[in-house]
Amino acid sequence: MCCKPASAGILATGVAPLILSRGARAQEFCNNPTGDTVTFGLNLPLTGAYAEEGADEQKAYQLAIQHLNGEGDGGLITVLTPTALKGNGVLGKKVAFVTSDSQTKADVARAGATRMIERDGAVMITGGSSSAEAIAVQGLCRGNGRHLHGGPHPLQ
Repeated sequence: MCCKPASAGILATGVAPLILSRGARAQEFCNNPTGDTVTFGLNLPLTGAYAEEGADEQKAYQLAIQHLNGEGDGGLITVLTPTALKGNGVLGKKVAFVTSDSQTKADVARAGATRMIERDGAVMITGGSSSAEAIAVQGLCRGNGRHLHGGPHPLQ
């Protein structure tokens, strides 16, 4: 686990207010991306029982990433005039993505998420149309300081 909570011993020393206030102002990212890009991991059921939903999810995520990066919006940004979406990625970094076929199987979903975190440096994992996939991946993400967005069923 990369982010460690303050221990009770620190709280007893009287130093806690400084430590806690620093964290309250701006907690450092456990997985702060370096370079010009930030990577999202799309853990999708491209085969298996939910393959049809997985294909739709993949199209939706790819469109969302295009919007985040200011690419291929077809004029939608000017129609909706969003206040937060500027087309400059996330925190000024271009959004890239990697995919993994979860096959609608919990163990395969976890292995794919592990690969995307460890090899590809994904800061966020999303996708999965079954509860079993989401449950298999949630502890992994939490333990690695990654955000899990559970596809159509957000967990956090």
